Amino acid sequence: GQGVSAPAGVAASLLARAPGMAIPPGVDPGQVQAMLMYQQMLQQQHAAAAIQQQQAMQQQQASSQFTLQAAQAYEDSKQQAIDGEVQELAHHFKLDERITKDLDIQMKKRKQSFEDDMSALWEILEGARNPAGLLRVKIREMEENSFRGTATPDRDVEDLAKKFNLDAQASAKLAEVIGKRGDRKRDLKQIQKHLELSNKPSSLVMLMLKDLRAGLPVKDPEYPPAVGSYAHKRGLKGTRRSRSRDRKRRQSDSESSSPPRGQRPTISRSAGAGPLPGKSSSGGEARPMTLLERFG
Repeated sequence: GQGVSAPAGVAASLLARAPGMAIPPGVDPGQVQAMLMYQQMLQQQHAAAAIQQQQAMQQQQASSQFTLQAAQAYEDSKQQAIDGEVQELAHHFKLDERITKDLDIQMKKRKQSFEDDMSALWEILEGARNPAGLLRVKIREMEENSFRGTATPDRDVEDLAKKFNLDAQASAKLAEVIGKRGDRKRDLKQIQKHLELSNKPSSLVMLMLKDLRAGLPVKDPEYPPAVGSYAHKRGLKGTRRSRSRDRKRRQSDSESSSPPRGQRPTISRSAGAGPLPGKSSSGGEARPMTLLERFG
């Protein structure tokens, strides 16, 4: 006869059984088939949702990774690109690519003092005969954290530079070489003796660098002071002071031997000087007074 539909609970319990199991009497096979198809559809939807979620996560991860890579690439490009101010300095002083990159690397590490350091480098290199060589010294100072702008890292050399008005290149080179010498105090004392006699102290320092690098001792100078040198100017000042003292002494002696103010000097007359003015030796007319006698 006509099959009887099984309750939904019975059909659901049948779905849990093995697929090949025979359907018991009283259960509508169509209903069981519909339930099986519905369950398969739900499973497929869950699987599709899981796949979509996984794909979304993968896309998000890929997007984040791309963003990180792009940011890193941008930072790398910034690091590789030479700073504009460094490029301007390099162009002005005709620096090669290698030293320009070395300077750029150091300046990127000095963000807090970037502007002051660049200004100092412009001032230092402006009067240098060999800007690249002097800049290499300054880059080395930056690497050793001893860069002090226009001042040399050696205080004693800085004092010497101020006294003799050494240019930046001579000061920097001298500080570099003197730091490698054994008895730097004695060397600086001997160098000062030479600088006192020279009217071109910066050039003299550059000439002395070769012997200093070679480790040769600095001997006493054997030449007289040049015109315009420190010693020559000091000697002129001493001569002026001496002449001033002599002049004051002569004035003092002259004042002490002069008669008091308002008193006419006494004129001593020789035997053959003739009669005094206004008198005559023979009783005749008086002799007229001379201009000297009248106006004294």
